[in-house]
Amino acid sequence: MINKGIVQKSENGFLTVVFDRPEACGECHACNRGSESCAKHTVIIEGTANPGDTVEVRIDDSHIVMASALAYLIPLAGLILGLIAANFISKNELVMAACAFCGVAAGYGVMRAMNPVFSKNRWQPELVSVTNNHNKEGGN
Repeated sequence: MINKGIVQKSENGFLTVVFDRPEACGECHACNRGSESCAKHTVIIEGTANPGDTVEVRIDDSHIVMASALAYLIPLAGLILGLIAANFISKNELVMAACAFCGVAAGYGVMRAMNPVFSKNRWQPELVSVTNNHNKEGGN
């Protein structure tokens, strides 16, 4: 998937890029209830760009699917394991709910601990191209 965005800030090899909301989002506003901050993403690049430049950023679709699957499946596995453990501890519903909650929390903990492994280069967006917009704005 390739997205175009406008560079807002360039600092120490990091670009803050504002992307247009994809058409698939429609008027959903699930990301921060439609605020402007939901469209801002910071990407790590191996290149340079200036504020105001248009950039194309690519991330492999299979990585998006894998990241989404892990984000849902690891906490779900924690929930199920918590319920299984609760079944051996007690049949009390309050105990089962607490164990399920602890299982989900443990799943999120596993995700957080594995984040450095998941965040290696293959999961990072890649800068495809930079278009200098400063020459176009010079006449205004």
